[in-house]
Amino acid sequence: MGTRNLATEFGTLRDLLVGARRADDSGPILTIEDVIAVSVSPNLVEGRIIYTDERVPGRPTRSSDFDYEVEQLAVDGPEDAADLLLVNLEEEVLAVD
Repeated sequence: MGTRNLATEFGTLRDLLVGARRADDSGPILTIEDVIAVSVSPNLVEGRIIYTDERVPGRPTRSSDFDYEVEQLAVDGPEDAADLLLVNLEEEVLAVD
């Protein structure tokens, strides 16, 4: 297995997530506004998802931090990481209800 470039993968992850929306039978849950890298090293990118909470009146903007790293979340690449982050973020938003 070759050396991975997490910064490049993070760019792909960002492209996959920005603008993504989650909804259920009750309506919209969240919309991803931005994904930013807070800190970057060869084995870890600390990221922050900025999203609109569609379930709250006034649709406030919130954030959620995550780690994108070689041996955990990023194991299968940015596509799988994007899917996992969306599910985790949706669960986080719904847990507040």
